[in-house]
Amino acid sequence: MKNTPYYTVIVIILSFMIPAIIPAAAQAGAISVQAQLQPTRFALDQNGRLTVTVNGASSAEVEPPRGDGLRFYSRGQSTRMQWINGKSSSSVAYTYLVQATNPGAHTIAPIAVTVDGKTYQTRAIKCEVSPAGASPSPSPGQHGGRAVQPPPSSSTRLRSGEADQIGFMRIQPKKENVYAGEMIPFTIKAYFHQGMRVTIKSNPRLTNDNFIRESLDDKPVQSEELISGVPYTLLTWHGSVSAVKQGTFPLEMEMDTSLLVRSRRQHPSSMFGSPLLNDPFFDNFFGGYTQKEITLISPKKEITVNDLPAKGKPAEFSGAIGSFSLAVNARPLTVAPGDPITLHMIVQGSGNFDRVKAPIFTGTQQGWKTYPPSAGKLITDKGSTRKVFEQAIIPTNAKIREIPAVDFVYFDPQAKKYISLRSDPIALTMQATAGPKMTQAQPQASRTQPQQQTAQRPGSSPAVALAPLHTRFGKGVTTLQPLYRALWFQALTAIALLTFSVALILLWRNKKMLAHPERIRQQQIGREIDLLLAQARQAMEEKKSSQFLKLCREILQLRFGFAWKVEPRALSAADLEQRLGKDSQLVEILKKAEHAAYLDETISDQEMQRIYRILHEEAKG
Repeated sequence: MKNTPYYTVIVIILSFMIPAIIPAAAQAGAISVQAQLQPTRFALDQNGRLTVTVNGASSAEVEPPRGDGLRFYSRGQSTRMQWINGKSSSSVAYTYLVQATNPGAHTIAPIAVTVDGKTYQTRAIKCEVSPAGASPSPSPGQHGGRAVQPPPSSSTRLRSGEADQIGFMRIQPKKENVYAGEMIPFTIKAYFHQGMRVTIKSNPRLTNDNFIRESLDDKPVQSEELISGVPYTLLTWHGSVSAVKQGTFPLEMEMDTSLLVRSRRQHPSSMFGSPLLNDPFFDNFFGGYTQKEITLISPKKEITVNDLPAKGKPAEFSGAIGSFSLAVNARPLTVAPGDPITLHMIVQGSGNFDRVKAPIFTGTQQGWKTYPPSAGKLITDKGSTRKVFEQAIIPTNAKIREIPAVDFVYFDPQAKKYISLRSDPIALTMQATAGPKMTQAQPQASRTQPQQQTAQRPGSSPAVALAPLHTRFGKGVTTLQPLYRALWFQALTAIALLTFSVALILLWRNKKMLAHPERIRQQQIGREIDLLLAQARQAMEEKKSSQFLKLCREILQLRFGFAWKVEPRALSAADLEQRLGKDSQLVEILKKAEHAAYLDETISDQEMQRIYRILHEEAKG
């Protein structure tokens, strides 16, 4: 009994040391990578989900997955951070949708992952694809086509109502009957039983490809709510989605979480017999937790998507759906024929701004020369959203007295009809072309000539005294040299000819450029790309990866949109891949930028530097 206090002290010391030693050892562990495909057996008209996980790092460079007869579509990445006893650990996961081009057995080749200059490889993954419409054979862990409950250490998928005591999620779309392309605002609410330790591992995401997520809050709003007298912690997100095709589709969201469930510590109380070890406070203080991976899935909401009506559809309609207003101004308003005017067109309101294109200038047949409008700049300020376009227009007729109207057409889903907006004409002051001014030298000369003649008449007083004649001869010359042989005359003539030739070349070049507005536009595109590159460099230095990727996307769309004569905003990674090939680095960059527009994707500083170097070489090449 005398030794009992010493054993108790030793147990207490070890209880403090072990939790500190284990995380430190885990932190010092090597980086590991793994790839997982779920399910490994699916039909030709279905897809699988490939996840590449890198443990021990917050960023990595992952080569695109490869496999004969397989196509891969990136769905972004998610990063996870944990802090245990002051020690941090991180992991990052990259997700891809997998589709097959033909049934049969396929193999996903090992994927190379580079972390801090060192390359790791995942294992090869085999999958079985059955014909379209056929029920795929059950994968391991399945029975009769239905998933078997996974073991407690695996991720568990819970729908609302299956485990309300743990947590559940609901999605509330504001509309369930919409048009293709229309924005659908929604609210996501995730409930967790109070007292539980929850880690949110990912933002809510769509479970199918029938909708496109347009926006989502960066961070949820946290509050508390009583449900049937039980207190829950509530996380609320607001966002919007859009549907791309007609039909009835389920709108469903899922979210990955991690729960820490307290497990009672098994202590050797019978060995030491110390009342301190059997104390409930001692057990709660030193008790451990078991981590359980939970994926919450919202109940499905059926959304009916209708095609836009063909009746009454104006030819100017470009796909804008919502409620908008139009404002137009121009500068300068006092010009001469041939002077450029910048037309500012502002579309403001609510709706699918990604499909809002520049309003149409109506003066193309009325003595105006026009250039293509800009792609538009989206501005959100204090809850108000607007898109600003600029277009260069040039009057060619001195009789023009106003800038014609511009037209903008959109579809109003509330009124269920197309709305045409037309701006008012803008008054314009046109200056006459300035002609050559007559100098006063000639009239003065004509007036002085009669005076001189009058002064020389006989009997009149001379106006000017005449100098006397001198008979002294000057120095004579033996030969008379023509002026064209003089060295100074030849030099002046050469300079004059050179100046005249340069002027002719510049005049020819200017006329040629005016005859080909594409060259003027090419120079304008070059200046815009230089400006975007400078902004991308600043975003890279400020470590704003989302803004950096957005600018990269604008650079590539502007560069190839002009080269291929297509609307820059309509240019996608699929278009680049079709023309440049899937191995092109530019295709990879545009894919990353597109994913960043819909997902909360971040990239490392090294990756931003690599992308900037590639874009800079492409722009200057």
